[in-house]
Amino acid sequence: MRRLVPVLTIIVLVVSAWPAGACGDKLLVLGRGVPFQVGPAEFPASILFYVNPNSPGSKKVEFTHLQAIMRDAGHRFLHVTGREELAAALKTKRFDIVLADFADAPGLEEMIEASPSQPLLLPWVYQETKADAKKVSVSLTAAKERYQYALQAPFKVKKFLSTIDWTMELKSKRAKARAKGAPTNVSAVR
Repeated sequence: MRRLVPVLTIIVLVVSAWPAGACGDKLLVLGRGVPFQVGPAEFPASILFYVNPNSPGSKKVEFTHLQAIMRDAGHRFLHVTGREELAAALKTKRFDIVLADFADAPGLEEMIEASPSQPLLLPWVYQETKADAKKVSVSLTAAKERYQYALQAPFKVKKFLSTIDWTMELKSKRAKARAKGAPTNVSAVR
């Protein structure tokens, strides 16, 4: 009996010290849903998100969660629906980046370039179903060739925020080149 108590104690310690797996259930049990923090942006930006009400998926865009993520990262964020709201926002406020669907982007370039703050256009490509993956891949490649950076929606938070940072870095390089009188087609940062 005297030997049984230490052996059982060792067995209990070994079994309870077994490492937890990678499953997120452990986080829910331990912390009742641990919130994952968004770090501050390297380049805080003022972002205007344009949604064409006639685009596929425009009714599915949820801004509440996106606004919270942007605020946590240190960005200012505003969304508009329709060209009239976009034009009014570009005339009255300063923006660093305008997010728009790649299908709408070419028709918005002139309006965005004419705005006083001269924001960069960052297109996004929407993938509604897995069957759209090939078409989305082609559109994403075309968007990156034309605008240097592009996003794929639905957005992955880390990719979304790092693309915003890269775009702001590109804008900074273009502004420095413009100040020196050099051409503004600065090559890709990443």
